[in-house]
Amino acid sequence: MEDLLTRPAPRPTGPSAAPAPGFPGGPRSARPRGPAGLGGRWAALGERVQSGSARLASRRHFDIALLASLAALSLGLRWRALWTGYWGDEAIAIGIASHPLGSLPHYLVNDGAPPLYYAMLHYWLQLFGRSGPATHALSMIAALVAIPAAWWSGDKLFGRRAGRGAAALVGTCAYLDYYSSETRMYSWLVLAAILAVTCFVLAYQGAGRRYWLAATALMAAVLYLQYYGLYLFAATVIAGLAAALGRRSWPRLKATLFYALACGAAFAPWVPQFLYQLQHTGAPWAPHPSVLDFFGDSFNALASAAWVGIVVAIAVCVIKRPRPTARTNMRDWLVNSPLALAAAVPLVTLLLAWTVGQFINSWNPRYLGIAVVPALVPLAGGLSRARWGTLALWGAVVGLACTAVPMVVDRGVTVETSKSDVAYLFSELRSLLRPGALVISSEVTDTPVLALDLGDRFRYATPFGMVPDPLMVNWSDISARLRHANAATNLRLPLQALPIGGQVLLVNPTSWGGGETPEAYAGPVEAEAVAANAAVVEDPDLQEERTVGVPEYSNPLYPMQAILFVKIKASK
Repeated sequence: MEDLLTRPAPRPTGPSAAPAPGFPGGPRSARPRGPAGLGGRWAALGERVQSGSARLASRRHFDIALLASLAALSLGLRWRALWTGYWGDEAIAIGIASHPLGSLPHYLVNDGAPPLYYAMLHYWLQLFGRSGPATHALSMIAALVAIPAAWWSGDKLFGRRAGRGAAALVGTCAYLDYYSSETRMYSWLVLAAILAVTCFVLAYQGAGRRYWLAATALMAAVLYLQYYGLYLFAATVIAGLAAALGRRSWPRLKATLFYALACGAAFAPWVPQFLYQLQHTGAPWAPHPSVLDFFGDSFNALASAAWVGIVVAIAVCVIKRPRPTARTNMRDWLVNSPLALAAAVPLVTLLLAWTVGQFINSWNPRYLGIAVVPALVPLAGGLSRARWGTLALWGAVVGLACTAVPMVVDRGVTVETSKSDVAYLFSELRSLLRPGALVISSEVTDTPVLALDLGDRFRYATPFGMVPDPLMVNWSDISARLRHANAATNLRLPLQALPIGGQVLLVNPTSWGGGETPEAYAGPVEAEAVAANAAVVEDPDLQEERTVGVPEYSNPLYPMQAILFVKIKASK
């Protein structure tokens, strides 16, 4: 794994070791000893930790044992989450991927996503089925593979100690703890982003043409996984061009431009669908972010608890550069350092996403793993080179790991309903429901999660009327279509067609997204949901039979309530 272009010169271990050339402090024998007392004891402790960790790390197969231990720890933290109940977006993903592969572009154009993850999920469903643990395992695999990927990235860029620290940071990252158990593309996006950024930095530093090819292929995968990949792509190009101009290096400038053109050519076949989605689907539910939103996810604070620390720590690592020599100043270091380049890419990605989110409804913190998790690699690189680097690095690992512990504790007895309680609702009502019952989702985008659990023995409707494919949601111009919909009219015929004794199951969310959801979207959604409820509740031919709500022991992220009605007389 040696890469002389990108790592400092090797140094011996033990108490007499000297730091790599150009790093602060000089040989340890030349360092002034700390004063006696508390400061001296802390300095001695730091020296002993450094020496002991060096002896341990020098043992044969240490890295294999470390990676295996981190993978086992990560899997242990996330194992129960494999049985987490589905929520709406997961059901939509399964619904799309259940269709023939050739028809995926047709369905995705009205969903607002690129195709790569859905193609992967399509084949995965054919092999393992669509149970919760089966589909969640696809995301879990990527989260576990991200650990050795981070190790390789840190090792190639900054040295073996940084690789070990990066693997530990990724293995205990709360973001992956949360999203590795979700049937969505986020953990695969993180894995591809880590490798794409690393290969780009290696290629830029002159490690060889194969890294340019790998960086291009991996960035193309990122673009086809999720559209936030466009921000990462733009950030790599911006950082590369800025460094090349700072160096006054025409070969690097030309290489970066060729890289940009190659990635653009790879994405070009999907551009027409992307442009349609940008105009008609997008993310109408997404708010315009505030300054505080740059640092955290209000819907999932635990998974983003360390984001502000990561951003600040990387900035400190970049500023706390090696002391300049007679030939090296701050500007030269910034444009030549792989640490500066690797840290700049995720930071610029976050800034681009936040800035564009001010003008276009596109901001969602759960997409930001594309920048936050790859940022752990330069964080490990910077900390590993600091004085008492081992203590600083493993202190950061422990700090990030602590953000994951509350998630494990909180899910101890409520893991199945931690995101949605739909499975619980239907487990309570299944014995009462008869095939052919009419299931009405007052929230038009919740039908897939209901149909995924209940199956095709029932009929489904929304404020738009009867739904021919209940596992799909048409997001195209959804706000405008809702404003022109009439739930009372659209549901009148299905309700009148019910025979005496027929059943109606009305399912409602118990919240409407809070104050952050734009009124242009939340207003029509809630208005038509209220109208759908009125059409059912005020129907004199229906009688309420049972109501099931959120279980007392649970606090789902997307709670729902179900009311079962039975028709007691013929409609006039």
